[in-house]
Formats: sequence, structure tokens, C-alpha cells
Amino acid sequence: MKTLRTIFLSVLALLVLSSLGGYLYFQRTFQPPANQLTVSRLPASCSFAWQADSSAQPVVPHAQMLVPVRVPGCARTCYLQFDTGAPYTLLYAHPLAALRARHPATQAALLPSADTVRNFQFALGRSPVQVRRLPVLRYGAHQLPADTAQPFVIGTLGTDALDGRVLVIDYARRRFTLDRRVSDTLARRTDFVPLAFDSRRVLLKPAFQGQAQQLMFDSGSSAFALLTSQSRWLELAQPTAGARTRPVNSWGKTLTAHTAPTTTSLGFGPSTVPLGTVTYIEGTSWSQNMMMRVSGMGGMLGNEPFAARIVVLDVSGGRFGVVRP
Repeated sequence: MKTLRTIFLSVLALLVLSSLGGYLYFQRTFQPPANQLTVSRLPASCSFAWQADSSAQPVVPHAQMLVPVRVPGCARTCYLQFDTGAPYTLLYAHPLAALRARHPATQAALLPSADTVRNFQFALGRSPVQVRRLPVLRYGAHQLPADTAQPFVIGTLGTDALDGRVLVIDYARRRFTLDRRVSDTLARRTDFVPLAFDSRRVLLKPAFQGQAQQLMFDSGSSAFALLTSQSRWLELAQPTAGARTRPVNSWGKTLTAHTAPTTTSLGFGPSTVPLGTVTYIEGTSWSQNMMMRVSGMGGMLGNEPFAARIVVLDVSGGRFGVVRP
């Protein structure tokens, strides 16, 4: 009996140490570099655009949330995908090469050295933005579209733009506003829940299944309401409703999304936001699954539940809010 008890305690201690060690390992592994981005003359306000995924059946109209930017030396409006799942802003090598070929005045500013662009400048609305060191990923379109009205995506706008600031997204009117603080008028109309900005990830705690649950707000998961584990998906999906399965692209890798209707809602104080659907992704990496497990996250919340709403990401104030209709 003593031997069994000793073995049990040893295994328990190992599990505790493994969980703690795993947490610390993933904290270090996913710690982003120092913020290189500065924004002048706030507020920065613009209209964002939705890019559809026409390869999906049915077509997904809100696959990507695109923010327009102006690059020095280029007459064409370019776009960055706004992705709160990305802790830093980055550019795509193939679109940069296409821009340099079409607009020679951008040659010096957009030419990467060791997969990095230095002192990159662009305008967000009327506000100048500068990034001292900007990673360049070998990704994106190789040619500019012939139709100048078609969005040309040159990179990703990450959460380094939110650091110490406030973002208001008016989904219904497609307005994107970055500011220093929440106005008193807007705050009085908004129901808030706690927001953490650990490792520049937007972590909020709405009421979910009867208790406060940490979810990561990932605007890059634009087409989905809630991405979660398969076990949580089985709990939330309506058993009599059929699930929809489709391939999704994640940085060039094809994964499989399983989406089903759900009656579950999120609580933001007195405000209730129905999820509508819940999704789990088949084919994610071991590290992605482990990061969610050791962090205690219940899932990743996309744009879709807020499609007709206004949300307030008050990073400086540590709160995430939904504006009452």
C-alpha cells in the first residue's frame, strides 16, 4: 500500500510540475518581441473592408477584415488584414515585390533585408504609423489585381497597434477607430468585461456556460463565431442540427473546419450576444492545442457574433465592451 501511495504521489507531483513547466515553456515560446510600432496624431479612423472567401461552399462573405493603408511612393490604396491573433504587424514578400515593380518610388522603402523591412511608414486614416523593424513573410499575391478597386493585401496589422490604446470597431458601419481613451459618452452606453493583454493577446472574460470563461478575441478567425476544442464543440453543438464541414487555409496549410449551430450566448453584463455557431478545427498542430490547454482558454472568439454590433477594446483600461443597441 505504501508503494502504491508513493507511486501515486510521484505521478501527481510530475503532473503538477509538467503543467507548470508546460505553461512556463509556452509563455516563453509565444512571448512576442518588443513593440516596434508607433502611431501619431490619434484618433486614427477609417472604413474597413470585408474580403470574401469565394473558394468556400457556400461563399464566406466575411473571411478577412481589411484595413486600408497608404504607403509612401504608391498611389494605390493597399490593405492590411487586421488580426488580433497576431501579436505583431508583418508584411508579405510577394505583394511587396509586385509593388516595387509597379511603383519604383517604393523600391527603397519596401525592399527587405534579411526578411526585415526597417523604418516602414504608412498612413492609417490620417494618422502616421511607423514600425522600426517589420518581419517579412514569404506569402501573399504575386501580382497586383487589374481592378484597382479590388483590395490588394500586403500584410497583417497585429495587436502591437493596440498596445496602450483603445480600439472601437463598428461592425455595422464598417468603421475602425484607434484612440487614446474611451469617451465618457461611449463608456456610458457600453457593457464591459475584464480584458487582459498578456503577450499582446486579447483575452476577455464574458459569461459563458454559467461562469466567467477566458476567451481569446481573434479577428483573424473572421468567418467563425467561436473556435474551440472538439470536446467543447460536442457540448455546445445542437445534437439534431447537421454540422457543416469545409477546408480552410491557415498560412498556406489546409485544415478542416467543422461548424454546427448552437444556442449558447455570451454575457457582457446585462448584454447578451448569441454565438449562432461553434467550430472546431481538425489538423491543428500539437503546439496550438497545447497552448490552449495550458493557458486555460475556452476558445477563440471571431468577428461573427458582433456583426451588427459595436465593440470597444480598451487595452489601456483592461476592459472589453459591447455597446448597447
